[in-house]
Amino acid sequence: MMKYFEKTNFPLKVFFTAIFVWVFLAAGIFFLNKYVVFTGNNILFPFSVIYPSSFLIVGSLFCLLFLGTGLLAYSYYQKLNFFAIYLVCILLVVLGNMGQGNFDIAFLQSFYLKGRQYYTDAVNITDWKLWLMNFNDNLEMFQLHTRTHPPYTTLLHYAFLELFNGSIAGLSLSFFAISIISFPLMNVLMKNFGIEKTRRKIVLLLFAVIPSINIYLLVTIDAIILTSTLLFLCGISKIYLQNKLSFLGILMSLSGLIITNMITFSGLFMLAFLGILSLVTLYKKQYSVFIASAVCIVLTAAFFYLSYDFTGSSHLTTFMEASHSENPKGFMLLHSPVIYFFTRLEDIAEILFFLSFAYIAYFFSFKNQDYNLFTDKNINIFSFSGIAALGLMFLTGAYGTGETARACLFIVPFFVLFLKDLKSSSLSVLYILCLLQTFGMQLIGNYYW
Repeated sequence: MMKYFEKTNFPLKVFFTAIFVWVFLAAGIFFLNKYVVFTGNNILFPFSVIYPSSFLIVGSLFCLLFLGTGLLAYSYYQKLNFFAIYLVCILLVVLGNMGQGNFDIAFLQSFYLKGRQYYTDAVNITDWKLWLMNFNDNLEMFQLHTRTHPPYTTLLHYAFLELFNGSIAGLSLSFFAISIISFPLMNVLMKNFGIEKTRRKIVLLLFAVIPSINIYLLVTIDAIILTSTLLFLCGISKIYLQNKLSFLGILMSLSGLIITNMITFSGLFMLAFLGILSLVTLYKKQYSVFIASAVCIVLTAAFFYLSYDFTGSSHLTTFMEASHSENPKGFMLLHSPVIYFFTRLEDIAEILFFLSFAYIAYFFSFKNQDYNLFTDKNINIFSFSGIAALGLMFLTGAYGTGETARACLFIVPFFVLFLKDLKSSSLSVLYILCLLQTFGMQLIGNYYW
């Protein structure tokens, strides 16, 4: 195995350094919390939410099926068409999550088990129009997640519960049906950037076994946000790459922007991303992204203004309440600098951990030129604009409670795009190591909140 790594020039030193840094930080923060000062982190850094697996025998068998399917798919992916690739990706997500032990644990418990999710408020809605109209007035009566998200998040739960006569299974499968659209959309995004057909197949399989995607794509609202974000990215990337306004590009961007902002205030990420990308393209005297961004932002603002006029629910008021709930004492750096620093560190570390140690090894290697990781200038500008936008959000104190591997699932496509020209041997190693890490994580832990 070591000889294989040497043959493929895998950055083993960076890989083991990343693991050592994680162990060092986890131990250090644990002792800081216990004996010195409260850092705001959970007991096991950088996991903001982790519980021991149920360790059911059937769950272990599903994990082995996940591993076997992933290896089999890698052996035959070149012969599969994209529809078959999508089906394999879906199967990998299902098998990985069934590693929790059974359908109830994997598909249902995250909705009802702890009694503080959107579901708890959704089942109490009798008249959705009246509920929406009085949403801001009744904000303090709702569960934490309902209070810190736009009302449409809870209404989406309500709509599917109504459609399936209160069935949580129907709700769960509906969420999953929307979430898996992210696979064809990721394919479109890669195609926009000129990633060739065979490469797109293996990268899609890799996308399905990246720990954050495999773990959180099944039943979370954040997986739906990933789908709507990818819709937005497919549209804006078309305009960015062609430097030409496109009706379809604007329609996709606008749809993704509105849908995302309807269900999460993290949709502000898109505005920050558009701002950064517009500045870069304006500097290069390219105006299409700026014009498209202006059109999308104006129409999105008009949509929420009209929705307030129609429903009486103020998006801005809810956002202010959510911001206050996240940071009740104001800007965290000013009143809790220690917590601010360590939670920012956790936010970044959790995203990286759930991308996999193998990805970290390539991304932070000083020999990136040997792997062809950052060779496409268009991807570099596009993806680093997204990463910079998320970094700005972290600086403001956003995601004070962590959970960024789930809540920032939308950032994963930006990292995946960097793999456009990664050497085939390196991509193979990345896939196998990522598959193994996800296998281990699904086997030993439960990460749902």
